[in-house]
Amino acid sequence: MNEKPPRYRRRGRVVAGAGLAAFVLGAGGVAAAEVWSAHTGRAVTDPEIRELSGPGEHIDPMAPDYPQVYDELTADIEFPDAKSRAIARAIDIQIRDQDVADARRSGHSVGMVSGGIRAQAARDAICAWGNQWAASTKSGSTSERNEAIAALQASVSWPAVTDIDPEQIYGPQERWTDTDSGRTGTYYPQETEFAYLPDVVQAASGADIARMGKLLEDCWADLVPALPHREATPVLDGQD
Repeated sequence: MNEKPPRYRRRGRVVAGAGLAAFVLGAGGVAAAEVWSAHTGRAVTDPEIRELSGPGEHIDPMAPDYPQVYDELTADIEFPDAKSRAIARAIDIQIRDQDVADARRSGHSVGMVSGGIRAQAARDAICAWGNQWAASTKSGSTSERNEAIAALQASVSWPAVTDIDPEQIYGPQERWTDTDSGRTGTYYPQETEFAYLPDVVQAASGADIARMGKLLEDCWADLVPALPHREATPVLDGQD
């Protein structure tokens, strides 16, 4: 067998494949209530769910008021402008819609956690600020560049970030080897969710756009048009 590093959830995705913090409940797992709201009032107590989806409250994304609850949960997260916030919201809501549709087809319910939802929105905001930094670095706009640097410096202490990752560290580096090709590489088996963020802050003090693009390579393309990027933006309703 090839000795390759184990697959961890990608940086920027609290739960693999979902794009938002999500966990699957059995059928009937959503508590009945007089008013069906995404707010369940149930705190996360299971360590595994907390590890995968973050701390906070269990949120029901199948409830009709989920978009309003999303806005409420993410209102304190600062974006460069209304446009970037709207792009991030559209992507996150679309992914939620897809998760809900998949759950209904399978006969299950799908749940989220407030801390994970907020963490994803914080990642989106960091991407947007990184994009403003890159655009202003290229154009020479000192005021916009300074604004982006200040926002990125502040992001390490945003509650949406520290609630899920107060450490922001990579941990010890380990090596892996492909026994077929002999190719070797390194990885960080203990990397925390926002381990890359201190490096983003450091990069913002310079002018290396390629380095910033590498650090923010998991950003949705629509949020970082001024940066080199790898992650495709999902097709939203109404788009070609």
